[in-house]
Amino acid sequence: MSMIIAVTGGKGGVGKSAIAANLAVALSKMGYKTLLIDSDVDNPNDHLFLDVKLRKVRPIRIFTPEIDLDKCIRCGKCNEVCPERVIVIKGDEAPIVFDEACSGCKACVYACPQDAIYDRGRDLGYIHAAIKGNLRIMVGELKPTEAKSALAVNRLVRIAKEDLEKEKYDFVVVDTSPGVHSAVVQALRITNIAVAVTEPTPLGLSTMKLTIDLLNTLKLKWIAFINKSTVSSSHRDELLKMCKEAGAQAIFELPYDEEVFKINMSYKLLVESEHPLRRVLLDLAEYIAKLKP
Repeated sequence: MSMIIAVTGGKGGVGKSAIAANLAVALSKMGYKTLLIDSDVDNPNDHLFLDVKLRKVRPIRIFTPEIDLDKCIRCGKCNEVCPERVIVIKGDEAPIVFDEACSGCKACVYACPQDAIYDRGRDLGYIHAAIKGNLRIMVGELKPTEAKSALAVNRLVRIAKEDLEKEKYDFVVVDTSPGVHSAVVQALRITNIAVAVTEPTPLGLSTMKLTIDLLNTLKLKWIAFINKSTVSSSHRDELLKMCKEAGAQAIFELPYDEEVFKINMSYKLLVESEHPLRRVLLDLAEYIAKLKP
């Protein structure tokens, strides 16, 4: 059975994607068959760290209603049950469907007494994939014209679970989008443990509290990772105190280092460098490997 680890964080720009990519590569180099899922569908970039060429695998498709005008009696029941009210009916005029607002729940299909609604389908985005040695990466990407991030992540997770049933991965690393919104929750709901990434700044402190609250509400075990931990000793101390009191399974710290910063900004992997701080990420991978039953 695969162990699924989410790398998440309430603030963007704290190095979450770099840590997710390094963790996945470190686990794969330890001999574990690993899957890396980039669920930051608005801005996927994990593949850049791996230096792989992605190939388009399949669309992320959701239900979108189409109405058979010959069957439709304009009763309005579809509008009544629709959470977003995407189907508008005015008298005997042809119903209007606002595709972009539809969440694909299919309530209209079940409510229609005439069986007049069918699925036209709509592509929210695409799933890309690539392989690098013992590591496979799956990337979800939202189309520029779409705004349903949570729905896209929901479908990405479902497709990933199908892949997990066919392939026997030892570890799955899920890189979530930043924040504590619905798209993050959709990614977290399949995970066994989370790595909560933050930095010792006022915003890093407040967003880490939100992330911890979310993880504890979901009853997920979590590990704290303080990136650039030396930029503020006072905020670091506050983070350490908060994480210990809130139930962190372990706390890892990566000190600020200009060379590490350059490695990350160049989309290189710290674990593949000779820099001594790579040991922090290798220690994280070894700690997680020991958690697997």
